[in-house]
Amino acid sequence: MSRFRLPARVAPSPAAEEPGLQNSAARLRSSREVQSRILAERRAPEQGGNVECGKAQLPDMTTEHLADPEIAGKREGESGQPQSPASPPECAASGLARPRKEKLVALFRLPLATEKQLEQIPGAGDVTPAYMLRAFAKEARAELRRLLAEDDLTPYVDEAKRIFTMAATDMAVGEPMTVYAQNSAIRAMHAVLDDPWLIEPRATIVGAFLAAIASQLIEARRVR
Repeated sequence: MSRFRLPARVAPSPAAEEPGLQNSAARLRSSREVQSRILAERRAPEQGGNVECGKAQLPDMTTEHLADPEIAGKREGESGQPQSPASPPECAASGLARPRKEKLVALFRLPLATEKQLEQIPGAGDVTPAYMLRAFAKEARAELRRLLAEDDLTPYVDEAKRIFTMAATDMAVGEPMTVYAQNSAIRAMHAVLDDPWLIEPRATIVGAFLAAIASQLIEARRVR
């Protein structure tokens, strides 16, 4: 009989019956892959939208289609005519091609001669000049958001050039306002005001056109 006693049989670990606990490294690697994929989607939302649009163009290849001998017998290059790369209507309606707007804080100030014309507008005696200026500024900001290209700026170019070159002593005290303008329209404003290299501040350029729009609105309303 052996002098040494055999050790008691060690019971199996509870983890042996749970596959999820046997390979924690695989779970950690899978979690990192999910986090990396989520981070990549957040960094490139536009690319994600393009991928979705591309997926929308592909036909739904179900098992019935794959079982079709005509499709199964063809190679990838012989399956048919290539599809058009144009985006489907869903992608166009999602707003991906919508013009980009810029948010600026511009100084709304009119020439002194223009502010004097407020007295010639019907109903001017019922409200204060400051109230009238805010009303015209609101209409001018709405018109500014509508402008897209140089052709839309044509009615206001001459007045904007005149205001842009006026001395500060000929201008009224301004009020800073938040305005929105299309990026393409801002570039066109720089070009028509002889600033093709975009040296002047955007707020100054946009402010000149904002004042020009308001000046024309006042001119159209006053009694002659």
